[in-house]
Amino acid sequence: MTSPSILLDDEGREKRFIRPGTKLAEFIAADKFVDGIQGPIGSGKSVVCCLRLMRHAQEQRPSPIDGVRYSRWFVVRNTYPDLRRSTIRTWLDTFPESLYGRFFWGATLQHKVRFGDVHADFDFLALDKPEDVRKLRSVEYSGGWINEIQYIEKELFDEAQTRVDRYPKQDHGGATWAGVIFDANAPDDDHWLGMMTGQVDFPPGMPEEEVKSLQWPPEWGFYLQPPALLERFDDHGRVTGYEINPSAENLENLSKDYYGRQIKGKTKAFIDSRLMVRVVLVVEGSPVFPMFRRETYIASEMLKPVAGHPVTVGLDFGRQPAAIFMQALNNRVYVQFELIGHNEGAVTFAPKVRRFIAEKYPEHKIEDVRFFGDPKGQDKGQADERTAYDIFRVNGMDVRPAPDLKQNMIATRVDAVTKLLNDMHDGAPRAIFSPYCRMLNVAMLGRYHLVREEDGELKPKKDRYSNPADAFQYGVLGLGEGRAMVGRPMPGTAPRKINTRAKRPSLARVG
Repeated sequence: MTSPSILLDDEGREKRFIRPGTKLAEFIAADKFVDGIQGPIGSGKSVVCCLRLMRHAQEQRPSPIDGVRYSRWFVVRNTYPDLRRSTIRTWLDTFPESLYGRFFWGATLQHKVRFGDVHADFDFLALDKPEDVRKLRSVEYSGGWINEIQYIEKELFDEAQTRVDRYPKQDHGGATWAGVIFDANAPDDDHWLGMMTGQVDFPPGMPEEEVKSLQWPPEWGFYLQPPALLERFDDHGRVTGYEINPSAENLENLSKDYYGRQIKGKTKAFIDSRLMVRVVLVVEGSPVFPMFRRETYIASEMLKPVAGHPVTVGLDFGRQPAAIFMQALNNRVYVQFELIGHNEGAVTFAPKVRRFIAEKYPEHKIEDVRFFGDPKGQDKGQADERTAYDIFRVNGMDVRPAPDLKQNMIATRVDAVTKLLNDMHDGAPRAIFSPYCRMLNVAMLGRYHLVREEDGELKPKKDRYSNPADAFQYGVLGLGEGRAMVGRPMPGTAPRKINTRAKRPSLARVG
C-alpha cells in the first residue's frame, strides 16, 4: 500500500510529501475518536484529512468472510456549492478516478474506491438542507470528515459522532477505527470550537450545564498549526509588516509569493484570522448596524431577568428559527437570552422556547410573556395546514405579528433598531446586550451585513446570522420602538407633528 504521507498523480508518480515533525504529520498518524486540525489557509489541512480517511480505509481489518476491507465514510461541508467546487475537487485531486475508482455525480455524491482488497465508499454531504441532515442520520458509517468545521453548528458535530462505528457489521469484523476528524481555519469568537479548545473564554455567567457541554474531552485530539506569517513591530509595538514564518507548514507545496499575495488589500482582522490563526471577527461587506460596538452595547456580565416586568420574545421562523428574549425597564431594552434552532420547524422549536422560558424566567407565567414574530409565520406550511403561529398557540404561546410593519419592510425594521441603538438615556445607551447572546452579538457586530442583489438594491444577507438579527428586530417592534418610524407616538408620550413630505430613510443609508 501507498504510504499515507505520499500522494500519486494520474500516472502513479509521487507528487507531495508531508514533512515529519509537523502538526500535519501528527494528525495523519493519530487514532483518536475525534481529531481536529486548525491552521492558516494553504496549510494542507484539507489534503491531510483526505489522506487520513484513506489511511483508515487501508488499515481496516479484512473481513473474515471474504478477506475484503469494507468501510464507509461521510465527508461533510456546510453548503452544496462549497462541497462541489472545493471539497470534492480537493478529494479528486488527491485520489483521481483513474487510480481509485469512479466518482458518482448523481443525486448521491459518492466515490466508490476500489483497489487491492480495499472496498471503501465515501458519501459527500452538504448539511445546508434538512433532507441532507436526514441522509446523515439514515446511513451507518465507519467514520467521517467535516471540512471547514468553523461553519458547522455543534448540534451537527454531535450528530455526526452518533453515526460512526456502525459499519462494517460485526460479521465482517466491525470497524477497525471509528471516529470523526475535522479541519478548520480560526473560528469566529462566538463559535463553539473556540470555546471548547480554550481559544476564547466562556461568556461570564454562562450556566454550568452549558459550560460542561463545551469541555474538550482529554481523549480527543486537537492540532494547532503555526501561523503562516510573523509580524514586524516598530519601537512602539505597532505592526509595520509581515514576513513568512519559516515554521509554517506546507510551504514546499506553495508558490514562493503565495502568502505575500494574501496580505495585499486585506484587513488586519482577515490577516489575523486566516493567516495568523487567531480567533477574531472577520466582517465582510457593510454592517447593517455600523454604530454597534462591543464595548458600548455588550454588558460585561450576564443580564439577569427582573421579576414583575414583562418579557418580550422576538421570533424568526423557518428551518433555522431564532428567539430573542428581552425586557424593557426604565426606558432601556435589556437583551438577555437567545435560543437558536437548527434544521427544525416550529413543531420542534416551539416546545423548546416554552421550556427555555420556564428555565430562565421561572417567576413569569407563560401567558404574561409577549411574543412577536415574522408576519410570514402566518403562512401555512407545506407539510400541513398549520402555521407557525398555530403551532406556538397550541404550546400556550400567543404570537402576534410585529406591529407597525407593512409588508415586512426591512427598512422599517432596520430603522427601528438603528434609532434604538442611537438613543441615549442618562448618558448610556438604551440597548444593552448580554454576553450570553453570542450569535446575535456577532451579527450586530457586523456579520449581519449588506449585499447587493441582482436588481442592484442593498439588502441584509440571508444566512445563519440574519435569523437572530431578524428576531431581535421583531421584538424591538413589539416593544413599540417602530412607532417613531411610522409617525405614531411611543407608549406614554404625546403625539407630535411630523414632516409628511420628508423622505423615509433608505436602507442604503445604513451601510
